[in-house]
Amino acid sequence: MTLRWLRMAVWCLLACLLQGCAATDPAPHWQVSGVQRIGHSAGQDAATYFELGKFHQARGQLALAADAYAASIALEPQQLAARNAQAVLDARQGRLEQAAKALLALVHDYPEAAQPRNNLGYVYYLQGELALAAGMLEQAVARAGGAALARNNLQLVHAGQAAALAQTAAATAPVAAVAPEQAAAVEIINGNGIRGMAAQVRLRVRAQGMAVSRLANLPGFRHARSQILYAPGNARQADALRLALAQRGGTMQLVPVAGLARGAGIRVVLGRDQA
Repeated sequence: MTLRWLRMAVWCLLACLLQGCAATDPAPHWQVSGVQRIGHSAGQDAATYFELGKFHQARGQLALAADAYAASIALEPQQLAARNAQAVLDARQGRLEQAAKALLALVHDYPEAAQPRNNLGYVYYLQGELALAAGMLEQAVARAGGAALARNNLQLVHAGQAAALAQTAAATAPVAAVAPEQAAAVEIINGNGIRGMAAQVRLRVRAQGMAVSRLANLPGFRHARSQILYAPGNARQADALRLALAQRGGTMQLVPVAGLARGAGIRVVLGRDQA
């Protein structure tokens, strides 16, 4: 009798265990991970960052352009392209000493390249170092691939040297009584397409006590370098205006001309270097 009860107890215990296992075994849960996009480092080379820098610079995003050029240089420190582009960007933002130092290093590293010599010559021109500018640009003209642009810049330097000689000759000539110089009427031409820039410059011109006779746009908005054109008799005012406008942007070229339309004495052409 005892054995029979013992067997029944064992079967009851097994039944309970089987029921408990069925009740507590959880249903499987599927874990789904989100899709992750992974950038391949093979595409992030120096040339890619250089092109990205040019893309940002063309749209006036100068801080982003500088970052991209710096990334390109970090990946390939001895390259010409991004180092030259970074130096030009510095020059356009008025950091002439920094640009000259970087370009001088490029001239040393790439003795046969015309591009860094042309750019360094132009930076020397902006610094007023006309003899250094002429020598560097003559070297650029003598090298393949840089003759056309270097010749144009060399013409600017020669014009500056001629103007400096004329001023020296005038300073040593006998002083004669002359009529006081009248305030020149100023035209402002937007050549970079940035809306409202001509109006901003007008306020700065008026702050110098000069009248603005006209605002206009240059078709195409592709003018690269800002210039101040001046008719005879307006050289002093043009130079004073150049110094005033350089306080908030890159130094503008002074270009003497035979005359300007509509009776203007000075014309300010805003290029992309003022972006």
